[in-house]
Parts: sequence; C-alpha cells; structure tokens
Amino acid sequence: MPYHFMDAPETKRKKITDIALHVSVWLAYAIFFYIINLLGEPTSFLKVISYLLPFCATFYLIVFCLGLYKKLGIIWGVLSFIIVFAVMATIGYLYIYLFLPSAGIKIFSTKDFSSFLQEALQGYIRYFIYAAFYFYARENIKKERELRMLQEEKSKIEQEKTQKELENALLKQQEILAQKEKVQLEKEKLEIATEKLQLEFAFLRAQINPHFLHNTLNVLFSKALNYSPELADNILKLSRIMRYSLESLEYDGGKVPVQKELDNLQTLLDIHNMRFGNSKIVHYTTEGNANGLTLPPLSLITIVENAFKYGDLKDPRHPLQIKVVLKPHEIYFYCFNKKKKNFVPVSSMSIGISNLSKRLDESFKGRYEMKATDEHDFYTLELSIKN
Repeated sequence: MPYHFMDAPETKRKKITDIALHVSVWLAYAIFFYIINLLGEPTSFLKVISYLLPFCATFYLIVFCLGLYKKLGIIWGVLSFIIVFAVMATIGYLYIYLFLPSAGIKIFSTKDFSSFLQEALQGYIRYFIYAAFYFYARENIKKERELRMLQEEKSKIEQEKTQKELENALLKQQEILAQKEKVQLEKEKLEIATEKLQLEFAFLRAQINPHFLHNTLNVLFSKALNYSPELADNILKLSRIMRYSLESLEYDGGKVPVQKELDNLQTLLDIHNMRFGNSKIVHYTTEGNANGLTLPPLSLITIVENAFKYGDLKDPRHPLQIKVVLKPHEIYFYCFNKKKKNFVPVSSMSIGISNLSKRLDESFKGRYEMKATDEHDFYTLELSIKN
C-alpha cells in the first residue's frame, strides 16, 4: 500500500488540534466532576484539577501500554497492567500525601493506606476502561481511514488504468485515421498528377491554334498599316496580349512580375477604348511601387475582361472603376462595374473566377483574399495578395 505523507505545516496543525481537543475534553470532565462534588461536599476547582492529574497521566500511560499489548501479546499486557498500577499508585501516594500538602492543597483528610489503595484501584480500573475505550475507538477510526484511503487509491489506480486504455484506444484510432489520410493524400496526388498530364496534353493539342492566331495577327498588322495606323496599332496590341498569354505558361512557379501584368492590362484597356471611341467608360488608377511584387499571370486581366464582357459600360454615371494599390509585400486590386439589364450569370464567368482561385491557391495559399459583392445592379470584386 502506498504511503501518504502530510507536509510539516499540516502535521503541526493536526497535532495542535488534537492537543486542544484533549485539553477541552479533560477540562469539561473536570468541570463536570466539580459540579458533582458541589452537590455533596463543596470543594475548590483547584483540588479537583489536582485530584484528576494522576488519573490523567494514568490514562495516557494505559493507552501507551495497550499499544505495547497489541505488539507484544497478552502476557505482557497483563504484566503492564500490574506494573502501571504499582508505579502510578506509588507516584500518586507521594503526590497526594507529600507534594500537594507542601503546596497547601489537601485532598484526603486521612492517611490510611488501605483507603488510598482502594480509591486508587477503583480509579485505575475506571480510567483503564476509559483508556481502553479511547484506544480501540481510535484504532477503529484509524483502520477505517486507512481502508478508505486504500479504496480511494485503488479507485484512482483503476481510473488511471481506464484512462490509459482510453488514451491507447484514441492513439490507435488516430493512427488508423492517419493511415487513411495518407492513403487519401496519395490518391489525391495521383489524381492531380493525372489531371496535370491531361491538361498538358490538351494544351499541346490546342497550342497550334493560339500560335496560328498570333501569326495571323502579325500578317493583318502588316496589311492594315498601309490603310489605318490606328487599326494596325490595335492589332499589334492584341498580338502582344496573345504573346503574353502564351509566355505566361512558361513562367516558373506560376508567377509573373506585377508590372508585366499591369502593362498588358493597359494594353487591353487601350483596345477597348478604341471599341468605345475613347469615351470615359473606364476609370483606371494605380498607386505605389511594383518592385519585387508578383502574382499569377492574367489574374487582373481575367477580372477586367469579365467586367467588359458582362458589364453595362454605356452609362457615363457608372463607369468601370479599376484601382490597383501596391504596397511593400501586398497587392490590392479593386474592380467595380454596373451590370447589364436582365443580366443572367453564365457558367463561363464562374469558370474564369474559379480557375483564378485555383491558380492563387497554388502560388499564394493562405496569403490571399478574393471577395465578390454581387448586388442588384452592380458587381464588385476585390483581390488582396500578400507576397
């Protein structure tokens, strides 16, 4: 059985409490004894205390001897009973007939030894009974306390055992979940690799058309140069955007410098200005320095192209608003447009934004925020990227 030790302050407090309890009980017994004597022969409280002191000492000596009896056996118990009586009777006689009279206290009026011996034996037996009752009551309480502590310790061990079994079961469950997640991750990686191969194959098959269109635009530029320099200039701008679209697929890490994206965004705006006759249908502003900032290619162009395609750009009160704010390690983009009347969202618009979100996840996962606000007449898209 494990041992439980109380700290020094707690042990000291317990001892003080026990002493105070014993003193209180003896004091109450002395008062009771004093009151009983008042009913017969009046006496002083000091005499009562003096009379009880030898019996009080006898009480604790008997308690001590009962402890020895428990360890040494019944023979030593009987001997201790006789020895304690002889010792305490002798001490009591000297105490009552020699010590107390010298202090001016007289307990008995006669010095008859037989009367003293009879009184002493009766008192000894009475206090022996008190001591025995106290000793065995204390032992029973001690045993009950030890049994309760043992049960509590056993219960604690059982709880710890149950807790450990539960923790082991949880660990095993987590291990199984980790294995499942690992298998699922491997499966997802395989699916992503397969999808990437399919996209690369599809891109290779479709690559002929963009190159053909780019080359055709160059031919048209050379032909239109002789008839309309403005038309030729816009064909050249369209060709540049086509080249940028093709080159963007070759950038490492899926990122391009912000300045390159802004240059091509300006080219796209110039082309649309020709379409609308240079009317003030676009309000475009930039702030800050683009040094060192990057983003996925065609990010801003995709958003603006959607605004041109699905926005109502004929209302001069609500022009297309485009704002770019460049800060150290952060890009903020704002695009606001009025929606066409009876506008019905089409899947291609959602696909473009969805593809942009996927490309942002690949390069800036957890470091960007894209917020679209779709109102009754207006559509706003805000994009913030932390580099």
